[in-house]
Amino acid sequence: MALPAIRVRIGFNQEVLELDDLVRGKLDFNKLAGATVFTDVTNKTLSVSISRGRSRDLDAFTTGTAQITLDNLDATFDPTNASGAYFGGIEPLMAVIIDATTDSGSTYKPIFSGFVNTWLVNYPNSADSTVTVTCADAFMKLANTQLNSQSISSAKTGAFITSILDNASVAFSPDRDIETGNSTMASQTLSENTLSAIQTAEFSEQGAVFIAKNGDFTFKQRHSTFPSTISATFSDDGSDLPYNRMDQILGNDFLYNNVRLKREGGSEQTVSNAGSQSKYLIRTFSRQDLYNNTDADVLDTANLILAKYAEVDPRFSDVEVDLENLSTSQQNTVLDLECIDTVKVEITPVGTSTQVSRFSIIDGVQWNITPTSQKIVFLTSDSSDAQFLILDSSTFGKLDNAKLGY
Repeated sequence: MALPAIRVRIGFNQEVLELDDLVRGKLDFNKLAGATVFTDVTNKTLSVSISRGRSRDLDAFTTGTAQITLDNLDATFDPTNASGAYFGGIEPLMAVIIDATTDSGSTYKPIFSGFVNTWLVNYPNSADSTVTVTCADAFMKLANTQLNSQSISSAKTGAFITSILDNASVAFSPDRDIETGNSTMASQTLSENTLSAIQTAEFSEQGAVFIAKNGDFTFKQRHSTFPSTISATFSDDGSDLPYNRMDQILGNDFLYNNVRLKREGGSEQTVSNAGSQSKYLIRTFSRQDLYNNTDADVLDTANLILAKYAEVDPRFSDVEVDLENLSTSQQNTVLDLECIDTVKVEITPVGTSTQVSRFSIIDGVQWNITPTSQKIVFLTSDSSDAQFLILDSSTFGKLDNAKLGY
């Protein structure tokens, strides 16, 4: 099957008119400042790698990254080349968009949106040159701002996070997709790193905060992180989306039978599972900086974590997909997948005849792209850790199979 066409665009800065500048100050040549003007560099792109997400659902989402390797044989992308097409316009923090189409360009689906971190010109010898462009998503901007005694009023988590983003010292402009939230945060006076503060609210809610592949700042409330609609099914029997490989892991990194949580100004809430402790000894998870407005809410959070992690089961940790093996319809299904989506993974283990299936939450997405190959690895958490009762759902509405959530 033909691969999707990948498009790489960079917002070089030389097209914006700057008065009294010899390079950017030419009327009828440069544009007035406004929306970023992107240049398609796909025909110069040798490879792309992308990493977005988190390692597991107890962790915060990390800054998404991309690395683009460009052909520089004609020195087009050398920022010191005065004859180069982009001379004077290659700078840090240029916008970058990577997307894909399966219909010859009628529609494009986003893969990564971010900004240039570094622009490394490689000259391995006198006859060759490439440029390595490292990029990061908008989390990079939040990680480089600081809150200075900012007062945030008590509010649902979504409004609490919005107040942080709206602070003048943050000046965060990307589009937002922020849900209301299921918990209420207490009033806070914050003097800390902006991203750290937002991720503390994320943990207090037990929600998810990440930069989506289209560049939107995204907050998913707690209930939206529970398994619900199945977005895709990966199978090894030819019935659904085929995959190259999958890994199953069993380990104590996902084992906590003693949970100790405390909010700012509150009392520590401790819950434990004696049965788990008798099997595995005491495994403690502790955090003392939650923003929740009541101790009761903190206790609910502790019980939620205990319910998810007091017992250990094998889980499917990642699934690799080769887009060359997918039909166009299947490629579109895979391109539409995003962090926090629920997928079903099926495998018949070697040496057995019984198929095993699990529902998994997508924690991260990793791309490796060359002109002849496109592979995606989906990092997953087993959704049985977070499988809570959803009424009227044929999949997640079964008593004695799904847990009660809050």
